[in-house]
Amino acid sequence: MALTIPDHLSAIRGFIEKRYKTDQTFRDIYDDYLTYLDAHRFWSHKSMDVAPFRCREYAELVSELEKELIQMLKKGSDEEH
Repeated sequence: MALTIPDHLSAIRGFIEKRYKTDQTFRDIYDDYLTYLDAHRFWSHKSMDVAPFRCREYAELVSELEKELIQMLKKGSDEEH
């Protein structure tokens, strides 16, 4: 099964795949990131009263985790040099 990489992160696909295979913490955070990304997509297409709140909530979680993942990748890259 191929790892899901959102289109906007495709430029760093190789780095994500390598880190995902070798770092359990990264893998756990990335899995959460994908779960929240799916939830954000789900709520962004709903019309229930709670949908805008849930959509914003998951957008914030996605953004926070994405920043954390990028920082982990940068730190790992710095350590390799």
